[in-house]
Amino acid sequence: MTRSGKLIIYIILSLVLLGAVFPVWWIFATSLESSARAYSFPGALWPNGTWHNYQAAWQAGPWVHYLMNSVGIGVITTLFVLITASLAAYGLVFLPSRATGIIFVVILATMMVPFYSIIIPDYLIIKHLGWFNSYAAQIIPFAANGFSVFLLMQFMRSLPKELWDAARIDGTSNFRYLWSVVLPNLKPALATVSIYVFLLSWNAFLWPLIVTQGPAKQPIQVGLANLLSTANGTDWTMLSAAAAFTALPVLILYAFAQRSIVESVSRTGIKG
Repeated sequence: MTRSGKLIIYIILSLVLLGAVFPVWWIFATSLESSARAYSFPGALWPNGTWHNYQAAWQAGPWVHYLMNSVGIGVITTLFVLITASLAAYGLVFLPSRATGIIFVVILATMMVPFYSIIIPDYLIIKHLGWFNSYAAQIIPFAANGFSVFLLMQFMRSLPKELWDAARIDGTSNFRYLWSVVLPNLKPALATVSIYVFLLSWNAFLWPLIVTQGPAKQPIQVGLANLLSTANGTDWTMLSAAAAFTALPVLILYAFAQRSIVESVSRTGIKG
């Protein structure tokens, strides 16, 4: 590739990076700005550094309670998905049958159904079970994930067939082979699935808003919406401060797990 071609690619990548980083910087900058300058462009691009917005936003709601709800719901949902996805992927890859293809197509079909089209039947089911305004309503409907099954299947298919043959000769049970051989070799994929599911749970808003009432069982994203609805005339500086510290945990999580995500994506196309 010529030097001019590389330069064009770098310019395009820089513009993409700028487009991705700019909204984050805008929120952070607005959170450090006074109300008078925050509503003028480009006043909020270079903030004055007024940290009192964070103190006001923190005192505006029970953020520790919202945080504990989100973390608890996210961790339990992730554990459920890891269990169901691992078992489903193992059965489809290592225990094939005539129905394997049909089951795989059904799993892929669940990824194509918009969530908004099943909100009403899901809500009726939750209400019939008596789970309204509960943690179960926010965990059980998301305890299985089609994308997670698909990703783990790709990794399991990349494992050497000799491992499976050796395990069969030794008389290893399916559960022992899954626990002792398959899962230890799937650490990058399991890390990616964990982060993916946890972020989905952390960013969940519409469904928790529908099935919860009051801050007792609501996650942090609904708490952020409560701040928006109760703010006097919507103080965007305080709201931006709240958005900044609610997004900070997932940014830290992604920073630590970025290597596992890149490794899992690079290995999904490898075939054994």
